[in-house]
Amino acid sequence: MQPTVVIIGGGYSGVGTAHKLLKHTKPKVPTLRIILVSRSTHHYWNIASVRGVLPGAISDDCLFYDIKSGFQKYPSDSFELVVGSVSEIDLDQECVVIQTPDGPKSTPYTEIVIATGSSYPSRLPFTSIGTYDDTRDELHQLQRKIEAASSILIAGSGATGVETAAELAYAYNSSKDITLVVESEAPLSMLRMDLREAAARGLEALGVKLVTNARVQKSTQSGSKMHIHLSNDDSHETDLYLPLFGTRPNTKFVPQKLLDDRGYIILERTLRAKGFTNVWGVGDVGNLESNQLIYAESQTQHLAKNLDLVLTGRPDQVTELKP
Repeated sequence: MQPTVVIIGGGYSGVGTAHKLLKHTKPKVPTLRIILVSRSTHHYWNIASVRGVLPGAISDDCLFYDIKSGFQKYPSDSFELVVGSVSEIDLDQECVVIQTPDGPKSTPYTEIVIATGSSYPSRLPFTSIGTYDDTRDELHQLQRKIEAASSILIAGSGATGVETAAELAYAYNSSKDITLVVESEAPLSMLRMDLREAAARGLEALGVKLVTNARVQKSTQSGSKMHIHLSNDDSHETDLYLPLFGTRPNTKFVPQKLLDDRGYIILERTLRAKGFTNVWGVGDVGNLESNQLIYAESQTQHLAKNLDLVLTGRPDQVTELKP
C-alpha cells in the first residue's frame, strides 16, 4: 500500500499537519497521499470567536476559510478532502469508516492522525460544532441574542471567558450588564497571581462585574430570563447565559482502549497513542497539555517532524515533545 496519512479534523492541527507533510515530506516521498477528513468544508478561525460573536464585528469571510481551496497548490493526486465524520477506527484492519453525504466510506491508512479538538457541552460556537452551515448559523443566532440582551452572564474564567467578557464590555460600554463568574479569587488560573489580579482590575475597569470564588450549580430558563444558581448560594437573573467552561475532547469515535477516563487520548511524548506506532494524536484530543492554541501549535510542529522521520524510513529517530 502506498504511504497514506489519514488526518481526522479540519482545525488548526489537522490542516496544519496536512500542509506541512505536503510541503516538506511529499517531495521526499513522491507516492505520499494525504487524506483530510473534516465535518466542515470550511476551517473556522475560532481564535477570533471572542470578537466574532459581536454582531458586525468580523465578517463570515474572515472567520471561515474554504479548506479545499487552500490545498489547490499541491498535486491533485497527493491530497483528498473527505467531508464527513469518522464513526469508527479499526485498529486491526488499519482503516477508518467515514460517514459522508453519499453514505459510509471505508478508507485504509498507513498512519493516522487524530486532530478533532474539543468543544463545549453547550455547543456554543466558540469552536466548530459540526458542518460549516451548523457553526455559521449558530454563530449568527448567538450574535442576535447578544444584540438583544440587556444582561449577559459568563461562567468560566479561562482565556475564552475573560476575553469574551472584555470584548462585550468594551463594545457595549455600560449599555449591557456583563458579569463574569470566577471559580477562584481571580481569573486565568493558569497564570501567576500578579497577572491574574491585573486581569481582574482590567475587567473591572471595563465595567465587568466579577463574582469570585463561585461556580454555577444550576441554570434554569424562566420565560425570557435565565436564573443562575451559584455555589456560594447567590442567584442571578440574566437575559443571556454563556457557560464557557468544561470543554471536552471530541473523541467519541476513538476506540476506548486509546482513551483515559476523561476521554482524552493517552499519548506518549512522541505524540503516538500509547501502544501503537502508527496512531498519533495532536492538540486538544491528547492528555499531554491543556487545551490551548499555543500547545496545539507546538505539538503540530513536532508531529510533522516525527511523521516526516517515519515516512522517510527513520522511525528510530522520532523525538519526544519537550514540556
